[in-house]
Amino acid sequence: YYPDNVDASLLGRVRERGVVIAGGLHRDIATRSFRIGHMGLSTRRRDDLARTVEALGGALEACGAGGDRTAAGSELRRVLATPLRQFG
Repeated sequence: YYPDNVDASLLGRVRERGVVIAGGLHRDIATRSFRIGHMGLSTRRRDDLARTVEALGGALEACGAGGDRTAAGSELRRVLATPLRQFG
């Protein structure tokens, strides 16, 4: 969902940062939500996820929603650098 006082203009602000996200699909929340792709090519490079988080953070900052895109991007990169644990 969009934060308070943020609308669909967020999509264009993210696109200006080189990342494409999409508006919501379900008719009851389409004007209040957005989607981030998580299939296909977007799942093959870890830096794509980091770029998305940083672009979204920057766009939210530009919309006046606050947040810290640098901290979010850094934390994501730290987590992605951690080896996966074996399950079982």
